[in-house]
Amino acid sequence: MKSIKLLVLSLCGLFSMSSCVNDFLDRDPMDIISEDLVWSNENAVNAYMAGMYEDMFVEPHAWLINWGTLGHYTDESMRSYSWGYPYTPVLDLSSLQQWEYNKIRIANVFLQNIQTSTLNEDLKQRWTAEAHFVRAFHYFTMAKRYGGVPLIKEVQEYTGNNVEELKVPRNTEEEVWNFIAEECDLAIAGLPESYGSTDQFRVTKYAAAALKARALLYAGSISRYGTVQLNGLVGIPADKANDFFKRSMEASDMIIKSGKFALFNQDPDPAANYQQLFLDKTMNSEAIFVKAFASPDKAHNFDYAMAAPSFKIDWGTNTSPTLELVESYEYIDGTPGTLKTTDASGNLIYYENAEDIFKDKDPRFFASILYPGSPWQNGELEVRRGIIKNDGSKEAASAFTDVFSEDPSMKTGGKDGLVMAGDCSRTGFYIKKFMDPTNRVEMDRSETNFMVFRYAETLLNYAEAAFELGLKDQALQKVNEVRKRAGIKEKNSLTMDDIRNERRVELAFENLRYWDLVRWRVASKVMNNTTFSALIPWLDYKTKKYVFEKSVNTLNLPKTFLDKQYYLEIPGVAQNDLLEQNPGY
Repeated sequence: MKSIKLLVLSLCGLFSMSSCVNDFLDRDPMDIISEDLVWSNENAVNAYMAGMYEDMFVEPHAWLINWGTLGHYTDESMRSYSWGYPYTPVLDLSSLQQWEYNKIRIANVFLQNIQTSTLNEDLKQRWTAEAHFVRAFHYFTMAKRYGGVPLIKEVQEYTGNNVEELKVPRNTEEEVWNFIAEECDLAIAGLPESYGSTDQFRVTKYAAAALKARALLYAGSISRYGTVQLNGLVGIPADKANDFFKRSMEASDMIIKSGKFALFNQDPDPAANYQQLFLDKTMNSEAIFVKAFASPDKAHNFDYAMAAPSFKIDWGTNTSPTLELVESYEYIDGTPGTLKTTDASGNLIYYENAEDIFKDKDPRFFASILYPGSPWQNGELEVRRGIIKNDGSKEAASAFTDVFSEDPSMKTGGKDGLVMAGDCSRTGFYIKKFMDPTNRVEMDRSETNFMVFRYAETLLNYAEAAFELGLKDQALQKVNEVRKRAGIKEKNSLTMDDIRNERRVELAFENLRYWDLVRWRVASKVMNNTTFSALIPWLDYKTKKYVFEKSVNTLNLPKTFLDKQYYLEIPGVAQNDLLEQNPGY
């Protein structure tokens, strides 16, 4: 008899159904259960489903791709360490590989067996819909990496001598995106609108609509900005773009018109409100689908990895947000976010306090990024490259321990950088978004949830799809909803660059920037042997004021994204002669 090994413990962390898990674990102690028993036992099916949830590759905001975040492969941020640097001279994207067929087989096994189960029909319908969502998620993970991939919709069985029969060629990229949409439609049809608190982190019909909207927006962009190659294995004909954008907009509209979601507004202070959105542990009004964490069994390392030097426990300082990202945050009056380091005559501006240079920036900046002078936990961030001496010359710090030559009571550099040695930001900035503002968190103890889909993205997805379809007034309305919540001046008119920048700041560090640059086909322009920038603070010893310089980051290492990297290398081609490799590999 066939058997299935179940990892039951993950169920508790995913669905919070502790009584269900306890009931299941109180049965005869064994980890190998007959297949017939699995499909006739509600607890066992839930455990199998929990494993499927856990298998979904949510782009990790935790710990981390190659000791880095997805933003490191963009203009959003850079890694603060030089060792193992992943983008010189060309971005090394090998860590982004996700060939999901082992997970798709698990979903296919579920879909095959649940149909013959004797369990409650309503439960079977919901589980089936969940499995279609999971399978759509896996194919989305692959399609945005590889383009067309083999569509395997049924369980393949190895008999010992049928290897050739199991080899499957790639479908076209268009076929894959349409299949993802079909799977989402099946999920929408069978999933509930909401759950009680016990099952709050399961997918709903609106989570399926959010996946559909994101996926079809991606497909529309590939059709509009990409190139068809290999007879459609990569690329989508340009005349299909509007259809994809229309269906994406309709999926977003389903979420909007449901009336079940709204932008998070719990604090009258826009910065505090935006910060709290990502720390809230409930399924708040903005959350559509959440990956939940709880210490110690299901926690992550974000706080531990991102902590600034004077606030860290051990490791830390993993990520340095770029000056380019900082300046993409506008001022609250809607003017461009360029920081003012010199006056109209080109003279350096002297600021009373380091934080004054950021006055009147978009409140989302203050909630997302730690900056020189930023209050944090029980102190403030002290960032400076060095001190300007009485004669006007600069004395730069090479290490945290360096003492200022004209005043031994002072350290030359800031306790949080910028120095050339040690672990510190290379740009003058640190991540604040998702970070616990009250505690220093040990490794594997971060509990901040991660919103896989949230309502603000839905509004921006709608806006972009509408704009692509020429519906500019509808696009403007949705963008202004996001800006109003942010506490920044609403726009009177809109360009595609405006929409793209709004996504950049609203969704910063949420692992969408890389895929946006890829689907818009601008990654090779944004990262063309490009060294991204830092803000360099200096303390003037005589006046005790700060001046700033804009410079390349202190590692001075460029990033290059090649045209061929819009698609990753297909793995396993040597083992399957029916798989055609992507161009350039």
